[in-house]
Amino acid sequence: MSQAERTAISDGRMYEAAIHLIGERGTHSTTLKDVGERAGYSRGLASNRFGSKEALFRNIVHDFNVKWASELAYHVGDRTGLAAFMAAAEAVERFLIHQPDDMRAMYILWYESISNYNVLRGHLAEYHEAYRRDARNWIEQGIEEGVIDPAIDPQLYATQYCSFIFGTIYQWLVSPESVDVPAIFQYYREMARSQLTAALSVATPRPLDHRYNLLDVNK
Repeated sequence: MSQAERTAISDGRMYEAAIHLIGERGTHSTTLKDVGERAGYSRGLASNRFGSKEALFRNIVHDFNVKWASELAYHVGDRTGLAAFMAAAEAVERFLIHQPDDMRAMYILWYESISNYNVLRGHLAEYHEAYRRDARNWIEQGIEEGVIDPAIDPQLYATQYCSFIFGTIYQWLVSPESVDVPAIFQYYREMARSQLTAALSVATPRPLDHRYNLLDVNK
């Protein structure tokens, strides 16, 4: 095994250890010493490898986003427009269900970075912009394809979409037993589809009920 391979393995173990520690204690009580020990290495390895907690956290966030990008690409595939938007929402749901430790640690880290980690907060702003941009592009594609109401504002709807995602996960972090993840995501997708396609739905005239036809000469 090469040195690069050994480094990648030890980094992965320390990322995993940090994710569990952040989920248990938050970022403030997670130390580099504890990360090294939880990963099964010396207490000084994480400090020597990363130099600071914020540097470690940046690496964890990058690793998380690589995983998320792969998950999103798997679900969205070559879909565009409305189909891509719906597939992306489903991808978030599945990632939250199947990777709860990663999601918990990331969102704790992100929320706590707002007041404590300036560089990390800057990266978070960039990620948020990327998430909104993806959603906006899918809405714009759907409008061009004629499957989304052209009255929808792509940028505002993208912000609303991200607010649903981040707000739902925040509630899940605070009280996971109170948030039925599959139910709320299913409900959101149904509501979003209804909103995005409302003006495109053409009502079909109901057939006349001849029992109440005032022109019926036999009445």
